[in-house]
Amino acid sequence: MTQDPVVIPSCIDDVTPAWLTTELGRSVDDAVAQRIAEDSGFASLLYRVRLSGDPGLPETVIVKLPGTPEARGAMEMLGGYRRELEFYRRVAGRAPMGTPEVHVAEMGSTAGDFVLVMEDLAGWENADHLAGLTMSQARTAISGLAGLHSWPGAADIPSGAFPSMDTPLVRDLFFPVFGLAWPVYREHAREPVPPRVARFAERFPEYAAQALDVLGRSNTLLHGDIRADNLFFAGDEMKVVDFQFASTGAGASDVAYLVSQGLPASARRGHDEELLREYLAQLTLGDYTFDQAWRDYRMATAYLIVLPVITLMGWDALPERSRQLCLTLTQRAVATIDETDALEVFA
Repeated sequence: MTQDPVVIPSCIDDVTPAWLTTELGRSVDDAVAQRIAEDSGFASLLYRVRLSGDPGLPETVIVKLPGTPEARGAMEMLGGYRRELEFYRRVAGRAPMGTPEVHVAEMGSTAGDFVLVMEDLAGWENADHLAGLTMSQARTAISGLAGLHSWPGAADIPSGAFPSMDTPLVRDLFFPVFGLAWPVYREHAREPVPPRVARFAERFPEYAAQALDVLGRSNTLLHGDIRADNLFFAGDEMKVVDFQFASTGAGASDVAYLVSQGLPASARRGHDEELLREYLAQLTLGDYTFDQAWRDYRMATAYLIVLPVITLMGWDALPERSRQLCLTLTQRAVATIDETDALEVFA
C-alpha cells in the first residue's frame, strides 16, 4: 500500500484546518495565522498559527514557508530549504543542542517548495541581534555549539546531506557581490574603516579564497548562521532555529560568527581568546588545538563579514531595521578583524 504524497502549501492560505488535521494527526477545527518576523530575514515567511480543536493540540504553532520568488530561487540554488529539513529530520532532538519540536517537515518536488510546522517559542526570550547578545547568552550559545560539534552521530549522516561551507557556488556568488556591496557599507558606515581592513576588503576574493581553502577542509557539522536572532533563551536553556546554512567546516567558524557579529564590540573586546578556549574545553571529539582554532577563528571572522555586507546590495528595498542591522554587524566584524589582528593569518 503506497502512502499519499504530502501536499505542500503554496501559501499560508493553504494551511487550512483540513491540511493541519491530516499532518498533525489531530482534529483541527480552526486555524488563524499571523505573519511574524517580517523584518528579520528574506529567505522564508514565518507565521504564528493559533489552533483550536482536539484538546491535545498545542495552542499555537509556527509555520515556515518559502519566501519571495527571488528568495526561493536563491534558496533553491544554495539548497537552503533542503538543508533545514535534513537538519530537523536527522539532527534535531539527537544532537546535544536544543531545537524546537517539529511537527511537520516536508519538501515538494522541487527544492523551492517546503513546509515546516514547529513548536512556538513565544514563551522564550528571543535575543535581539541589533542590540547584541549578553556575555552570558554568548557562553550558553558556545556550549550549544560545542555540543553540536562534538556529536558523534554526525558521522552517520549520508555524505552530501550538508555541503561544505566551501563550494564553487559560494565563491561564484558571494565573492563578486561583496565587491559590489562594500561601497554601500562605506557610504553609510557610522565609523571609519581602519586602513588595513579597507585594504583587505579591496582584495576580498583573494583573502576569502584562502580562508575557505582552510576552513572548508574540516567535516565538523556547523549551524552556519548562528546569529542572535536565531537564539531563544529560558534561564540557562537555549533553543536554536534556522538551519538553512547548515554545512560542514571548521568548528571555530561558528564561534567566530557568533562572537564577532553577535556580541557588541564593547562586550566582546578582549574576550575572543577566552571564549574560544571555553569552547575548546567543552569539545569531546577530535584534537582541535588552540593554535589551529585561533587561526580558524580569525580567518572565519574576516571571511564571514561577507554575510552582512552582501545583504546591503538590496539597500533601497531593505526595511530600516534590516539596514541598521547589516551596518551594525559589519561594523562589529570590522572591529573584530582589526582588534584580533585577523589579517596576519593570511599569506
